[in-house]
Amino acid sequence: MTHAAFVSVPEFEALQHLLNGSLSAERIAAARLVMVDGFSNQEAAERFGVTRQAVWKTVQRMREALIRYKEARVIEDGWIERTLPRGWRRATITAPAAIIERSQADAEAAHKARMNQVAEAEAALLATVHRRRGTD
Repeated sequence: MTHAAFVSVPEFEALQHLLNGSLSAERIAAARLVMVDGFSNQEAAERFGVTRQAVWKTVQRMREALIRYKEARVIEDGWIERTLPRGWRRATITAPAAIIERSQADAEAAHKARMNQVAEAEAALLATVHRRRGTD
């Protein structure tokens, strides 16, 4: 009997990378059966010749790592959002290559224009500071 899977293949692959070298290949494969394919701990244990408890412990360890991974992503995304210029938004899109390339070119042009504005503002501020120092 299988149960509902609770992690996507990309998430599992990321977890596997994060825990690389700290778990045996058999335990990781058994955990994948449980977490991705929806097998029970017992079914996964029987397939890979490990104990049900070993599978349970591995799944728990991977669940905890998944929680930390997702929390870290939220922290990273929040920081990035707070540092974007006013009126900018961040997005991940999946589209035909031509659309992506146009979007990237537009974003690069907008970024260059923004950096030019920042450089001009800094230059104006420095000029003001130098003028004030000259009159003091």
